[in-house]
Amino acid sequence: MSIVLSAHILDPTPVSSIAKKTLFPLHSCMAFEKREEAWIEPLAFDPAYLNAMIFTTLDYFDSMQNRSRDDVSQRTLPHYLRTVRLLRERLMREDNQSLATHTVATILALAAHAHFVGDTKSAKHHLEGLRKIVSMRGGVATFTGNAKLLGEILRCDIGVALESGSKPLFFNRSSSSEPLLPYPVLTLFLESITPDTRYDSELFLCHIDTDLAEAWKVSKKFCLLINCASECNHRIATETFLETMASVVYRLLDLAHFQSGATDETIRLGLLVFSSSVFLQWQQLGKAYDHLAAMYRDSLAKLRYSHLPPQLLLWLLLVGAVSILGEADHIWLKPWLRVTIALCKVESWTETQDLLNSFIWIGLVLDKPAKEVYHSTFVYYPITPLLTLDPT
Repeated sequence: MSIVLSAHILDPTPVSSIAKKTLFPLHSCMAFEKREEAWIEPLAFDPAYLNAMIFTTLDYFDSMQNRSRDDVSQRTLPHYLRTVRLLRERLMREDNQSLATHTVATILALAAHAHFVGDTKSAKHHLEGLRKIVSMRGGVATFTGNAKLLGEILRCDIGVALESGSKPLFFNRSSSSEPLLPYPVLTLFLESITPDTRYDSELFLCHIDTDLAEAWKVSKKFCLLINCASECNHRIATETFLETMASVVYRLLDLAHFQSGATDETIRLGLLVFSSSVFLQWQQLGKAYDHLAAMYRDSLAKLRYSHLPPQLLLWLLLVGAVSILGEADHIWLKPWLRVTIALCKVESWTETQDLLNSFIWIGLVLDKPAKEVYHSTFVYYPITPLLTLDPT
């Protein structure tokens, strides 16, 4: 493929604009880097990076047009194979180019593509290579000037962990020397925001694990910040997005020691499900997190929900409904939602929306699908006994 055609495919304006809207649900609230030179310049001198950008861009638009995998492979396979060959040759030389930022971006493209097509083994292999290179460069801290690239590495790592149920490769206490990132200081941004306290939505926090409660509080502050930015047409720094995602989600993954069905485990999974819809958004490209969904169904089915405030239960059910559960789950989910909505004494979507906003909620991302779920819940469905429910 000629450089002219490649440049046309990789024109950053339409590609970047479309990709941001699809892959970053909070794109309208985020201050993306204005300068694209760091991403564009390597196209002129790094053939591995060039071919990686070609095959991932082609594959992205093919997926948006619902083309068959055979059609996709015919268009992308030559560039994919060329990327792998050139990258292997470079890494065997073990020179400075092996640690270059454009080399990191090339390996990331391979990892993200493998994750997207469901090749978890290859995705983990590429991520392991990324982890080694990041370590050789001095660790995650050396990417502070490139939050966009680091954010994509961590989003891929988190996505693979949620899809497969495996431990993440970054910030993993058993295999990584990187300590968990500290929580960002969001309080300064929230001084002028008055949280909604009508539903006493934080009373339950004193009854759950301390680390889990802290992750909830930080997530709520982030939601308040995003909701305010959305309403006031402001933007947050990419670093704020990255620091919140990494500090919260990796801690939630690290807390995987609660028993299935326990209140703490269900809340932990609920926060991970919420995070998948806010921070990852691979679902827009048809990516499902089947392992996480199965764990969430199982924990909900075993949950002694009589011990939970009905408002919290409603949040857990609706977050699952709009983020990770599918139509096959409606037969048990919709009756449960109807009962829980009645227990919450909310009589309209507007009242339900107010309740959700008092918990952890980003209307920009979740309001539209949640409203559809709310109204469809009151359409006739066969009655399913809740106490004998087996959603699996």
